[in-house]
Amino acid sequence: MKCVKKIFIGAIGLLIGLSSCSDEFLKDKKDYNNMTTVNVFSDKTQATAVFATIYKQILSRYNSPLCGSDPLMRQAQSTGGNQHVFSEEMTGWKGSNYSGAITKNVKAGNHIGNPPYWNDPRNNTSNFNNYTRWTLFPNVYLINNYIIEIDRSRSLIADEEFWNNLKGQAIFARAWLYFDATREWGGFPYYCTEVDMPEMNDRSLRMPIQECIDKICADFENAAKLLPAKWDGDNYGRFTSVAALAMAARARVFMASPIFNANWDDTSSKRWQAALDASLTALAAADAAGHGTNVTDIESWDKAFYNYNGTFNPEAIITVLMNDESMISGTFNKWEEKIRPSAIAYNDGAGIPAPDEILKAFPMKDGKPAIAENGYDDDKFYRNRDPRFYRTFAFSGCEWPGIANKQLWLFAYKFSDSDGNMYRYTDGKKGDGGAQGKSRAIVWKMTNPNILQGAEATSGTDIMEYRYGELLLNVAECYAAQGKASECLQYLGRIRSRVGISNTNNYGLGNISDRYQLIKAVLNERQVELAYEGKRPWDLKRWLLFEGGAGFDPNIGGGYNSATGEYDPVASWGAGWKIYDGKDGRPEYSRVNNVLTKLGMKPLSGTKHTSKIWGYDLDNVHAVPEYIESEVNHPLVGNELLNAVPAIKKDMNEADRNLAFDKLERLCEGVGIKTYDPIEKMGHKYGMESGSKETDQNFLFAWRGWYYIYPIHYDMYDPAKGNSWIEQTAGWMIENRTPSCLTVDEQNGTYYYCTPEE
Repeated sequence: MKCVKKIFIGAIGLLIGLSSCSDEFLKDKKDYNNMTTVNVFSDKTQATAVFATIYKQILSRYNSPLCGSDPLMRQAQSTGGNQHVFSEEMTGWKGSNYSGAITKNVKAGNHIGNPPYWNDPRNNTSNFNNYTRWTLFPNVYLINNYIIEIDRSRSLIADEEFWNNLKGQAIFARAWLYFDATREWGGFPYYCTEVDMPEMNDRSLRMPIQECIDKICADFENAAKLLPAKWDGDNYGRFTSVAALAMAARARVFMASPIFNANWDDTSSKRWQAALDASLTALAAADAAGHGTNVTDIESWDKAFYNYNGTFNPEAIITVLMNDESMISGTFNKWEEKIRPSAIAYNDGAGIPAPDEILKAFPMKDGKPAIAENGYDDDKFYRNRDPRFYRTFAFSGCEWPGIANKQLWLFAYKFSDSDGNMYRYTDGKKGDGGAQGKSRAIVWKMTNPNILQGAEATSGTDIMEYRYGELLLNVAECYAAQGKASECLQYLGRIRSRVGISNTNNYGLGNISDRYQLIKAVLNERQVELAYEGKRPWDLKRWLLFEGGAGFDPNIGGGYNSATGEYDPVASWGAGWKIYDGKDGRPEYSRVNNVLTKLGMKPLSGTKHTSKIWGYDLDNVHAVPEYIESEVNHPLVGNELLNAVPAIKKDMNEADRNLAFDKLERLCEGVGIKTYDPIEKMGHKYGMESGSKETDQNFLFAWRGWYYIYPIHYDMYDPAKGNSWIEQTAGWMIENRTPSCLTVDEQNGTYYYCTPEE
């Protein structure tokens, strides 16, 4: 049993202290609410255990990689249905806020639900310091008080290293919370010293974004001076100096990106140079501490996600520890529960179907793009792909790791004509609805083969929140933005060489010299290397990849029809409110001149997720039972050609995998399994982001330009709360009402987060 996990995550109550790591730890619990400061801070174990409440508050809801790196921020932090996961990786773009419809949430400051993140209303004394409300400032106050008590108590224990380590962790936690707040909501008042804790009538203004990021990075850098580069034994998982420097690098890269930096397109940008300096510093510290040494091929790359529970993982810069015993109340890794379909886990789930957009983002075996000119065959999408493809996606014929002698089959078949055409799918999800929104592949990246069936919801697999590969990509991105091609390609090559792509023509990248193409190559590599790790949504936001900074408004430009849900996506692009508006030192972007057009990329706004499926004899009915004694059933059970397909395993060598593919293709040819567009063959009901209703069929994703940074909740502006002095985020409305959506004048927020360099 890992004692550290009981301290960080498995705490019961608000403050838990462990005087030992015995199984009797609950009996050792002291009621710190009734203890004096001297009682707590005169004993190392007690003083350390008190800080467990900070770790618990920040990390206890971090239950899967999809949570990304904002553990306190998200309003819906379960592994499914997260409103913030917007990327080509995931379905789930559909929703009234993103359809073109006119609602309060489209422009008003209630886009994010209660509680308002900044703080509960300032005159509500019961919630002002209630950190269980998942708001920013109560947690900052808790951390700052802890720092104050550390410095007051140093005379109680003569061990400066001990006190410094505690203080470093507290400063790190504060900086992390502020960074997540800043990249979601923009600048906040930054209370970071022992003497600037605000009174109830405090009227501190929102900080300029550069100043806020500077303070965040200063906190991380100060924390790095107080923390060890590594923790050993039971302390593994605590924040380190390497993690602090890496977080400073992440913050600097965010600051240099187009979302905050009106000078992003300048090769001499001070912010890109600051990001490069911070990234190289963090990388050097990581190397010195022994990070980055375990990933040398695709097998070690895969094992880095699950094979180091509770022990030093050289790939992991920040590890989020999970409980490893199901009888302990606390947080578990729910990833396995999310990705295992019913055919494997005997639940009623379908795993995570992979849209075509992400399947095609992965390159070919030689590193070249997956296009026909490079040998890509869409009917045989699994052939000759990047080694990471086979460790990220499962498809028909694959055997789930750790569940022997059970192959996964993913194809549709017709089971009834009684109520129109009704279809089922072989992933084990029951009923006609089980065939809706499916793909030829599902996600199995980061699956732990040691998690038994039935234990998916209580997995103790640790999560790599920040890893060495991201550091390499940060450096590559900074060099790309500066137009330094050789340096950029060197670091992209390091990413690809680690997974076994051969060094032919720069690992398949070619001799790129154009700065915009370098940036595009880095963003593509991030999409592949970090797929399903919760990082892609942040890349989409900081690079404005939804609409390029040119604006997107289905009502002002696209002729949105509320009855049918139709609008013109081309005319919508470049219409309405935009952050790059030609004011205050920002260039003015349009449909033909914006971030996306410079990078040679298309907008995601005005599109939808798509997929193809495999279908078996879809013109004829196969009325087979769905389940027989808990076994998934389908029309080809017992088929000789199907039984002849060897189990396609994650760790298969290339020769054996290709032989299995040969037999898989013989099966498809022999029984007539074909590739279909589900909408064209089966109807709109079965499309990945479609449906039976006309408005569902016409749905296109509408990410407006003001969605990049979220609003302050309208409750904060209620006259009864006395907060009218707070600036609303630019592009959002202060009023809680339904807007006309026909003019940008209603969007009266005045806090601008995209700024030029000084």
